[in-house]
Amino acid sequence: MVQIIPAVLAINEEEYLQYLTKLERCEALKNGWVHIDFLDGVFLPNKTINAQESGKYPTTLQKEAHLMVQNPKKWIPDLKKAGFKRVFFHMEASDDVESCINAIKDAGMEAGLVLKHETSLETLDPFVLKIDAVLLMSVVPGFQGQPFIEEALDKVRQLKSKYPQIKVGVDGAVKNTNIKQIVDSGVDYVCVGSFLVKGDLDESMELLWEGINE
Repeated sequence: MVQIIPAVLAINEEEYLQYLTKLERCEALKNGWVHIDFLDGVFLPNKTINAQESGKYPTTLQKEAHLMVQNPKKWIPDLKKAGFKRVFFHMEASDDVESCINAIKDAGMEAGLVLKHETSLETLDPFVLKIDAVLLMSVVPGFQGQPFIEEALDKVRQLKSKYPQIKVGVDGAVKNTNIKQIVDSGVDYVCVGSFLVKGDLDESMELLWEGINE
């Protein structure tokens, strides 16, 4: 069954704690995952809280990090201290992808790679057997509330056909009106930001599952 993971993009600690508290109170997400976006204002223009700030607030949710930063390897020690279980970083942001993967693994966390919609799937080939998951962007990364990029679904199908064992997720502009076509493409999980965290969580979760099962 597909997994729905709420995504949090917080520009300050107050906003982060507000989102986290809201997610923890949702029965449907109990002991589940939360996907936390980190931006440094360099790799992409937006900027969020950092790993150290997120570590101030313990949570019952399992945390995965999505690093949209220029030097992802430097973030790994702080993410480990902050209790993260999985770390995704952009292939486009690291000069030494394998070294970054190894650093995440050595820290005892799962490693995942993120591809922007314009990045070729072939760039994954040398690393697929070394990682735990792939995240395909279905928006231009950095800001919530953007339109869904349909081409991401073609990439899901191609990736699953070539590497059926790899866990594949989609991140960006997921909502109840398009989640069925996303799930039908073969994804293992979806990261849902604005649609979940900025509305009534229980109601939004129900709408997403209804969308999948319609």
